[in-house]
Amino acid sequence: MPSIYLIRHGQASFGQQNYDALSELGVQQAVKLGDSFRNRVDQFDQVCLGSMFRHQQTAESCLKSMQMQSGPTDWNKDPGWNEYDHQDILAQMGPQFATADSIQRYVASQENPKAVFEKLFNDAINRWMSGENDSDYVETWSHYQSRIKQALNHVCETFSQAKNIAVFTSGGPISVIAQHLLGVPAEKIMQMNWTLVNCGVTKVISTGRRTFVSSMNEHPHFEGEHKHLVTYK
Repeated sequence: MPSIYLIRHGQASFGQQNYDALSELGVQQAVKLGDSFRNRVDQFDQVCLGSMFRHQQTAESCLKSMQMQSGPTDWNKDPGWNEYDHQDILAQMGPQFATADSIQRYVASQENPKAVFEKLFNDAINRWMSGENDSDYVETWSHYQSRIKQALNHVCETFSQAKNIAVFTSGGPISVIAQHLLGVPAEKIMQMNWTLVNCGVTKVISTGRRTFVSSMNEHPHFEGEHKHLVTYK
């Protein structure tokens, strides 16, 4: 009966040309998470992760802190655990949003940059999720959900004899799985996503007969003197 630990990557470089890399703080988060896991689960029987660089960086820093002997050649990489392409989703809102640099310029020119960006991002995600413009996107919302559920099923079936499994992924896939298993209305999924902490942990149990969420968005490793490590990017 595997315990599957869905781990959101550490803080990425949001707003930079290359978002798919951890910030210095993101590395610190992954190291602290590893410290916590060392006392909590000892070792992972299997390590799974998406193919994004920030997933690998988080896994490397976390597992090194746990003093695990396995390395990247022992891990199970599956792009099914990858996040949606936020740049492609934003780009469909207009030519001024085609690149990270152009988005930064646009937002910086506004009176309230933070509020403007939040509205832009929410509008872009809602347009994508509506399913009314599927031909515009590299990956549709429907396909995105399906591949994530398939990735989870693959882990449950392939490693059914494992005790503890680590999955290094992103906030979107964790939200899709939680929404699916908990029966949360689809329109609430992004509200759930915004609450997920970098290097927070959502625990899923697979019994063979059913799969269920045991806990969600755990981050006690960032409480007290480590509260400065709480981020959501």
